[in-house]
Amino acid sequence: MCGRYAATANPDELVEEFDLEFVGDVGEVAAPRYNVAPTDPVPTIFVDEVGGRPVRQLGASSWGLIPPWASRKPMRLINARAETVTEKPSFRAAIRARRCILPALGYYEWRSESADGRTVKQPYFLRPVDGSLAMAGIFEFHRSESGWIRTTSILTTDATDEFGWVHDRMPMTVPKDSLEAWLDPRETDPHLAVALLATPRIAPPYKVSRAVGNVANDGPHLIQPE
Repeated sequence: MCGRYAATANPDELVEEFDLEFVGDVGEVAAPRYNVAPTDPVPTIFVDEVGGRPVRQLGASSWGLIPPWASRKPMRLINARAETVTEKPSFRAAIRARRCILPALGYYEWRSESADGRTVKQPYFLRPVDGSLAMAGIFEFHRSESGWIRTTSILTTDATDEFGWVHDRMPMTVPKDSLEAWLDPRETDPHLAVALLATPRIAPPYKVSRAVGNVANDGPHLIQPE
């Protein structure tokens, strides 16, 4: 499960990295954040038609997908299992035509460990060996009290043997040569879409401060090794 992550790239950096043509209203996600939590607004890369042609762009989403048929106070779905995303009623429409990328510096996972004679939840930070993570996401639109919002979920898969000791799941990523096909809403075969994805190449995980467990905490100190 990916339940907390760091997103530190600014809009200009994302425009260059992902060859974006348009930047929407991203004021609330433009600053670097080291403790992104469920329901937070997150930077989101997606394709929408402008003037009859697909345009790759940057916008903001609320992390935690709300299915279109959900109740007024729905459960937020922050992760979607890649193995079943094409079948689950909550996700099967989104995987067909509403796919996105959630850029991240890295993500956190917790495991139970002994410390000072007691069991604690120790956070680890996992980051790619080569730059940033292009985490695979899907999105839906939800009408909230303040208007329409985009809500999103991260696709996950079984962790590789190398990192299963930290957590049994990990986010899936979109390889650079699959960006266009993954984002294109005209590509509607969900199985082909999932087949585009890959597991990330992760550097060795390292312990970080348990302060990251408090969503009110933020700053680069949270990703420093303990």
